Amino acid sequence: MNMFEAMKKYAVKAESVKDFCDKYHRINAYHERGKDYMDYDLKEHEKEFEEFGYTMIPQGSSATGGIVTFYG
Repeated sequence: MNMFEAMKKYAVKAESVKDFCDKYHRINAYHERGKDYMDYDLKEHEKEFEEFGYTMIPQGSSATGGIVTFYG
């Protein structure tokens, strides 16, 4: 099984990569770091999504307390 398939078990619903970041990042790991950080992080997630077909937020930065992925 490749990573694309393996990470599907962590998939959550969101309207876009931006919506995914806004909903699923912990507040102090994303929102409280300011607009410049949020813009940079969003661009990284968008690049990951384009390259791999999904993007993820690791457990330590996730509002859910676990890994979350977005497949679009």
